[in-house]
Amino acid sequence: MAATTTTFSDLPLEVQEMIGSFLRPQDLACCVRVKKFWKTVFNPLLWKNLEEPEPLKSADERFGRRGGSRRTKESWYTVLMRCAEAGALWNNGDLVETIKFIDCCDEYLEDFLSECPYGMRQLHTAEIEGVESDDDTISSFIGLSLAGWKRLVFRSDDPDECLGFGLQSIEMMQDHVETLEVFRLETRTEHLEGRSLQMLLCKASVLKEFYLMPPSREALYDCNELQAWMIAKEFANGEGWACKELEVFGCQIVGISRPDITRRICRTLPQDFVDMSSSKESADMQLGVYKQLAQLKKLKQLSLGIPVYPYHDDYKIGDRECYRQYDCLSMRLESGLDLLKDLKYLEEVGLKDMEVYIDEEEEQAWVEKNWPKVKVQTTYSYMDYTDNDYGEEGDEDDDDDEILFFGGIPYSYIINALPDEDYSTEYDDDDDDDDDDSNNSD
Repeated sequence: MAATTTTFSDLPLEVQEMIGSFLRPQDLACCVRVKKFWKTVFNPLLWKNLEEPEPLKSADERFGRRGGSRRTKESWYTVLMRCAEAGALWNNGDLVETIKFIDCCDEYLEDFLSECPYGMRQLHTAEIEGVESDDDTISSFIGLSLAGWKRLVFRSDDPDECLGFGLQSIEMMQDHVETLEVFRLETRTEHLEGRSLQMLLCKASVLKEFYLMPPSREALYDCNELQAWMIAKEFANGEGWACKELEVFGCQIVGISRPDITRRICRTLPQDFVDMSSSKESADMQLGVYKQLAQLKKLKQLSLGIPVYPYHDDYKIGDRECYRQYDCLSMRLESGLDLLKDLKYLEEVGLKDMEVYIDEEEEQAWVEKNWPKVKVQTTYSYMDYTDNDYGEEGDEDDDDDEILFFGGIPYSYIINALPDEDYSTEYDDDDDDDDDDSNNSD
């Protein structure tokens, strides 16, 4: 009996698509050109995920020290734009489901949009990294999805980059509230009005991730003008949110008066940094915020603080103290912290560079009881500022003079407050040199 041969064409369509899913884009491009039947099978797979491949380069090349990163990027985008200019996006745009651009730039995104059709019927996911495009460009990109965005992410690791995601873009997002599951702006942005963000949260019933925070904020800029934040009064008095399944919430909440702050800040009175209105007004506002957050029963990550970016040529160690957030929740039991005890799924709470007191003894006991597995991230880089902290002029024998200060802050406080990265300063080198000199003298 002669053996029968099974060809690729004999396989069920589901098996053909499964095989195609393991092929690289360049392999799929070859298959498309074999014959018409293969094009029918592989062309949808070729255009399904419009993703820039991770460059297979060394770290030096990846970050442009030898120009390798730019060559890789230009090569991929050049091929993409040649196809687009030949009409490929107009012919195949309805097959695109995801877009992922790594190390993108404004020119590439604008060129891409200029060659796109007016909409893509199946597009639902996009991750764009490294752009500073204006509000018009971003809103045009948001308008590409006719299926409704499920996942939309913009990110940047560069604290100098600022995305033009403004009022026009956030209004465009209102058309996608029924499908939106993940919305993340991991970059500095134009200031977004809290009311627009509230409208989004009140309508996006399937939203699981709402994260509008850059990795850090630059101390040398006016931070409130270059990021998204929500005003506590609007936050507390707003309508109930529709996103009951929310698992990630990351956004600064500002505008809370803090009469409980009595210490000096950067050698000056606290009212120079935060509103010191009545205690009742502060308590009512904080209770409203806690109640709103307490409704998010499925919450796993709560991020309210943005760390101050210290690695800048003009940055001084004491700048962190001046640019921390003070108009925030105090995270004290007396302010209403106990309302969050039912957030049983919580895994991480981010409170970096905020004036919070969750590390106090009573609050720590509460955390151990109610959040035993929660990772609470705080940053403390201050001490009480009194005349004795610095010593009167001529008091050279004061014991406090043995503490090393930078900008009025003990050196040990600063090092403990820095991000978890390899960080060294010229002061460490000086200490090492002194040790070597002492050893040589011996």
